[in-house]
Amino acid sequence: MKKFSLFFVLFVSISLMFAFAGDEFVKNVRAPQYRQVPMERSPGSFDADQYNNAMAAVVNWLRSEATAPGAVIKVNVSEEDLVEMESFECENCARSQKLRVGLVKTVGEKISFPSLDSLTRTADGGFVWTGMVESPGATALRLHFTNFNLPDNAFVYVYGVNGDNFGPYGGKGYTQSGDFWSHTITGPVTYVQVRHFGPVSEAELKSISFNIEGAGYLSEKFLIPFLTKKVDAIENVSAAAAHCPENEDCIEDATCYNVSAVADAKDAVAYMEWVSGPWIYMCTGGLIADSDPGTQIPYFMTANHCISKDDAAENLECYFFYATSNCGGNCPDPGTFPRTVGASIVDTSTNGDHSLLQLAQNPPSGTVFLGWNNTPIANNNGFKLYRISHPSGMPQAYSQHDVDDTFGYCSGLPIGEFIYSQDITGATEGGSSGSPVVNGNGEFVGQLYGGCGYTLEVCDAEENRTVDGAFAYYFSEVEPYLTGGGSGGTDMHVHSIVMSLKSAGPNNTCKALVTIVDDTSNPVDGATVSGTFSGDASGTDSGTTDGNGEVLLSVLVVGKGAVSTFTFCVDSVTHSSYTYVPGDNVETCDTY
Repeated sequence: MKKFSLFFVLFVSISLMFAFAGDEFVKNVRAPQYRQVPMERSPGSFDADQYNNAMAAVVNWLRSEATAPGAVIKVNVSEEDLVEMESFECENCARSQKLRVGLVKTVGEKISFPSLDSLTRTADGGFVWTGMVESPGATALRLHFTNFNLPDNAFVYVYGVNGDNFGPYGGKGYTQSGDFWSHTITGPVTYVQVRHFGPVSEAELKSISFNIEGAGYLSEKFLIPFLTKKVDAIENVSAAAAHCPENEDCIEDATCYNVSAVADAKDAVAYMEWVSGPWIYMCTGGLIADSDPGTQIPYFMTANHCISKDDAAENLECYFFYATSNCGGNCPDPGTFPRTVGASIVDTSTNGDHSLLQLAQNPPSGTVFLGWNNTPIANNNGFKLYRISHPSGMPQAYSQHDVDDTFGYCSGLPIGEFIYSQDITGATEGGSSGSPVVNGNGEFVGQLYGGCGYTLEVCDAEENRTVDGAFAYYFSEVEPYLTGGGSGGTDMHVHSIVMSLKSAGPNNTCKALVTIVDDTSNPVDGATVSGTFSGDASGTDSGTTDGNGEVLLSVLVVGKGAVSTFTFCVDSVTHSSYTYVPGDNVETCDTY
């Protein structure tokens, strides 16, 4: 009792001392500002029949105009390629890692049209040309277009044997750079169809060309539902486990659960698929609202360990509404669901393992932008959490978790920065990474990192805990975007570094395209960037960013033959009107 009294007196004395310390102390201590933002729903609603009917109408038109293939491109994938793809293990991803679902093969095919005489002319005076890319064993294909720059009345479409089709791709493609990846087309064959509308001259014809630089081969991991037979009907929720054959037995079909907490999340969560280097990956993520009810910026939250670089985000496909049509029904083909393509990194960090993206296209009608709440809950033992995710790339799965702050924590994943919880219903597994976790009100409070525990078995809820990055922990980093604050634009940082190599005989030019943006992600023009190359290339270079915030730095390696790897690091960024903040860099170094 005396010890308690002494502590109480000491506490009161210190409190009184701080109370009379003057305004300087008060100004330097600010109570946490906890905020809640409601969800928003995009206009309209998604009609699956209408979507599929529109898709069918376009592919029927494309097929009616198709010609005999003017080019047949074979893409061969070896058993060794597939073994290497399967051997992938994501470092620091723990139990719920991102999945490697495909690989990239070089094609290097230039498509051009030397003469009108060799083309099929159309009634409007234009022409149509059809090519074919085939890769036996592929469940789906994506095509990498480069040097893409079409006149206003020429377009490219891609379509497959199963009826899915995308386009038209015009101008320099959706990236506006002439370098982009197509949408994914299911099946082992993708048709590439060029359509010129209206009269075309020989001179204009010579300006129409592009390269099919590469092909993305999607393995069975991507389209297991497409390859499997109808799942036997079930009579009750307890039998809903393993709603798709690739899932562990404890995974629960989201369609079997009518839980208010995830009613919005079902329309916000997306299956993610993207190309990065020689591989294709998948994770889960979800739309998130900004605080202005008058805007619907397509912000999208996922995990940093899933995606953190712009060159990967640029080709990201997000599949929405990917779920079974009824409890225990067919395991559907993701290719039949609407999607967006393209995104940019807004903010990413290993702090709480988060990546905030902005999609390049508006999401489909009827999607939801999740509301959020930045009140800390990592130490609220027993606090209930809910989730929709895509485990193993399968349709939407449901899980419910209780916060557990007594479990301890794994190295590098402290409680507070991360939320530990015990699986109560359902579970997560590879591919669930990045999925939003919400509270009982359906408000976003974090996203999935992975698992921590003794066995790391997906269905062992007693020995393991699910781990989410805590929104409350990293909120200050994303606050300027989600709330419109910090719009002064006086700070700048490195937004991305894209590496490339150009070889000419024994000489090699090693390049680094650096993008500088301000603190609201706007490009900074006129910034001087200096950096150093190392590894197989050595030297320094500097240059000034253009209106897109980009500067291309390079060094020439003469007479050394093949260059296999090199690294570039930004040393300094200067500008008369901006302050360089290296701590805000999305990346400071990159390796080719």
